[in-house]
Amino acid sequence: MQDDLARLVPRVPIWRLAKVPQHLAWTDVRAVLDSIDDTTAVGKRDRALLLILATTGLRSQEVRRLELRDIRWRTGELYIRRTKTRRERVVPLLEEAGRALSTYILSGRPPGAHQTVFVCHVPPVRPISFSSTVAAIVRRRLVRCGLQAPRVGAHLLRHSIATRFVQQERPIKEVADLLGHHSIDTTAIYVKVAVPQLEGMALPFPGATHE
Repeated sequence: MQDDLARLVPRVPIWRLAKVPQHLAWTDVRAVLDSIDDTTAVGKRDRALLLILATTGLRSQEVRRLELRDIRWRTGELYIRRTKTRRERVVPLLEEAGRALSTYILSGRPPGAHQTVFVCHVPPVRPISFSSTVAAIVRRRLVRCGLQAPRVGAHLLRHSIATRFVQQERPIKEVADLLGHHSIDTTAIYVKVAVPQLEGMALPFPGATHE
């Protein structure tokens, strides 16, 4: 009988925050947004939804739970009541996202008693309850724009706006506040994508000659 040698195989360490977050280039994000036909009710919803995700970095659960009362039109803000960290926070509502949101609410969103902003348009009209529904909306819009991504969902756009901010050399605390991170250490993973800045900090390779 042969011995089971599986226990002798060394384990490969998996370090926390070791991976580089998958994201889209901002030109691709812009192309997806511009490709949405907002002459239909579903188009109005999808454009508003993707704009909110792409400009605020909200999680899928946060955008699904967003209610009409959480929109502060006068100050241009969204009030996020229930978050992953169980903390409330306020995120900016940019002008373009605000226009798309108001257009959807006034002329695209089906009337009903539901207080959640984004709803399913297939009868019966109901709140979007699952993250898979948000992921399907994002995936459909990417495919129609000719883009593919192994992992598609709200987090793809969340990572994209965070990456864009880091590449713009925005303070890491500002990025953490936008994403609702409790610890800056969690946000620090995005520093990996700031290649030009990291190149300027790199030390010369030992023994290298300089011309």
